[in-house]
Amino acid sequence: MLITDILRWGLKGIRERKLRAALTILGIVIGTAAVISLISQTEGIQKSIVDQMNKLGPNTISVRPTSIAVTLTVKDVNKILQLPNVELVIPVITSNVRVYGSQSSRTFQLVGIDPNLFDSLISGYEIEEGRLYHSLSYSEVVVGSNVKKPQDLAIEFVSVGQAITIETLTRSSRKVVNVVGALAPYGMTSLISVDDSIFMSIQAVSNFLGRTSYSALFIKVNSPENVEDVVNSIRAIYGNTLNILTVKQITDIVTSITGQLTILLGSIATISLFVAGLGIMNIMFVSVIERTKEIGVLKALGFKNRDILAIFLSEAGIIGIIGGIIGILIG
Repeated sequence: MLITDILRWGLKGIRERKLRAALTILGIVIGTAAVISLISQTEGIQKSIVDQMNKLGPNTISVRPTSIAVTLTVKDVNKILQLPNVELVIPVITSNVRVYGSQSSRTFQLVGIDPNLFDSLISGYEIEEGRLYHSLSYSEVVVGSNVKKPQDLAIEFVSVGQAITIETLTRSSRKVVNVVGALAPYGMTSLISVDDSIFMSIQAVSNFLGRTSYSALFIKVNSPENVEDVVNSIRAIYGNTLNILTVKQITDIVTSITGQLTILLGSIATISLFVAGLGIMNIMFVSVIERTKEIGVLKALGFKNRDILAIFLSEAGIIGIIGGIIGILIG
C-alpha cells in the first residue's frame, strides 16, 4: 500500500471525526506551547540578568560590610588602591528615601557617587533629558526612568527642572533638591536598580545622611584573569568582615537558579504534553473499537493487518504533527 494512500485514509478518518480530532490537537498545542514558552521565558530572564551584570565587566569586584559594626572609609579606598592589579575603586553610599513628587510620595533608592566615576560604574548610560549633576553640588540630582515616570502612572512623577523633596525613612533628615537630568531606561547593574534610583554627588549624600562611611566599594581590576588574586588579597586583609562578590559569581548564581527553574517548569509543562499524548492513544483506541465493521470491510477487500495499522498510525501522526507545529508557532 502506497504512503499517499495511507495518508489519504488517515485524513479521511480525521475529517469524519473533526470535533474529536480538534480537541486532541488542542491538547497537544497547549502542551507543546507550554513547554516552549516556559523554557524560553526562563532562558530569556537568565540572559537579561546576565547581560545586566556583564555591563559591569568581568573585571569588577563588589565589597560590602557584613554588619553595621563594620565601616568602609577613605582609608579603605586608599588601602585597596595599593593592592596589585587594582586600577580603580568606586565608593558608593546608598539609602532608601521618601521622594515627594507630583501629588504623592514614593520610596526610591538614593545613590551617592562621584559624577566623574558614573560611567565606570554604570557603563553605557544615557542622559535622556538634562545633564549629569556637578561633583560640588549639594542640591542637584539625576533620576532613573522609573522615578521620572513610574510604570503605573499616566503622568510624570518628577520632571527635569523640578524641585522635589527627599526625606530619610526615619524622617531624621529632609532636603529640597533640583532634578537636573533623567536617565534613559537602563536596568540593573552592580546590585543597583538604576531605573529606580536617584543619583547625587557622594559628598551631598554623605552630608544629607550624616555619615562618612560608604555602603559599598566597587573595584576595577586591570584584567579578568587577576580578579581572583585581588579577591584573595582583600580577604587576607579584611577576613570575613566584608561580603565580596564578583560578576562571575553573580552570573554563576543566576545561571544555576534559572537552570533549576527551567528544569522544574519544563517538567511541569512536559506532563501536560504527556497527557496530550495519552489523549491521542485514547482517541485511537476508541476509534478502533468504533470502526470494527470498517476494519472488517477493509480486510475483505484485501487490506493486510499492517496496512490497517498504518492507517490508524497515520491518523495519530497527522494529529500529533498538526498540534506540534501549531504549538511551536504559539510557543
